[in-house]
Amino acid sequence: MNPSGPKKKIAGGAEPGSARRNVNRNKSARQIEILSLVEKNPGSYSIADLCEIFGVEVATLNRDLNELRGMGYDIHSSKKQLTLLASLTEDDYRELLSVYLTSVSGIISFPKNVSLTAKQLQDRTLEVFAALVHAIEQRERIVISYVRLHDQTASKYKVEPYDIIPANRDWRLIVRSGKIFKQFIIGNIKKVVSTGENFERIGDFSTNDYYAGSFGFFSGGTIFEAELEFDGSVAALVRNRIWTEGQEIIESEDGIVVLRMKVNSIEEVGNWVLSWGSNVFVRKPAELREYVLGKARGILQMSEKKGR
Repeated sequence: MNPSGPKKKIAGGAEPGSARRNVNRNKSARQIEILSLVEKNPGSYSIADLCEIFGVEVATLNRDLNELRGMGYDIHSSKKQLTLLASLTEDDYRELLSVYLTSVSGIISFPKNVSLTAKQLQDRTLEVFAALVHAIEQRERIVISYVRLHDQTASKYKVEPYDIIPANRDWRLIVRSGKIFKQFIIGNIKKVVSTGENFERIGDFSTNDYYAGSFGFFSGGTIFEAELEFDGSVAALVRNRIWTEGQEIIESEDGIVVLRMKVNSIEEVGNWVLSWGSNVFVRKPAELREYVLGKARGILQMSEKKGR
């Protein structure tokens, strides 16, 4: 980012807006939050403003700014207003987001890999995540501008945010809307706006319960038992992984491994089964077997059509 020298690694958090922050944030978290505010609002904040927002003394705020500059983030003061002179890069966002989420891991569920999400959000990375974390922490309703995957249209949703969790290729925001829990892909959130309204969180809500019976990230649905037979060539791979809670592994003398698990989505499990190719056979349920066969036939037909 800054050609004057390499940036040091830090550990912390961030969030936009002008509401007073949690003064119990650790130093690294506060520093990234300062960086986020200055980045998204150039020339809008003075040192006095930030002291008020973060509940610290001028000397502390000056130390934070000097340390950020030492890390390579060139925050400049002009007429007492702060501006970040050089734009943050994708690598900056990836590092800062990883650091930020580490610092707020007591508020949200913490993943280890954030590369794809930082790539999706780009210069909105800190702004979006910081706003969501702040809303979860303060139990504040928000309005999100969200682009739906199936038609790429943007819609606005007023929601009560509960948690942020990592998926395989994206991150999910768990919210309550109209007495129903839903999930949104964070990379598709274009904007987060605070309503200033607080909500009372349901005391017994659990993200683990929300995904009970889920093989991946499909929530709800009827739970059923799947029984899959794997041949010896992949037995060790299947045997040595925890695929779901309460799974059962049955081994036979001929090297075959049977995996039994309770799940709630034919589609999620079926797509996973397809990834094993000829090394797996679906014993039950019949609906899962038919789903896999149908998808396999479709792939074969398309390959034959395109291969002509």
